[in-house]
Parts: sequence; structure tokens; C-alpha cells
Amino acid sequence: MSLSSAKNFALRAAKSQDHAEAVELLSKAILELASSIEATDAKLKQIKKAKG
Repeated sequence: MSLSSAKNFALRAAKSQDHAEAVELLSKAILELASSIEATDAKLKQIKKAKG
């Protein structure tokens, strides 16, 4: 779950000649981005909680 994984999926989708494969890769990229955002949000909440 990382931004670099999302970027790699998106780049592979851009190069794909198969539309179905491109859609699948973009879906994976979006899921990776969502996971990364959720992880960042959880870390920020933890930091705020620790600071009081």
C-alpha cells in the first residue's frame, strides 16, 4: 500500500493496449491511493491524540 505502487499501476495502465487490463490497473491504482490516504489519516490522528 503505497503511492509508488499506485503510480506504477497508473503508468502500466497508460501503456496498456488492452482496455480491460487498463481499467483493472487503474482500479488497483485507485485502491492503492485510497489505502495510502487512509494510512496517512490514521497516522495524523495518532499524532494529534499523542499531543493531547
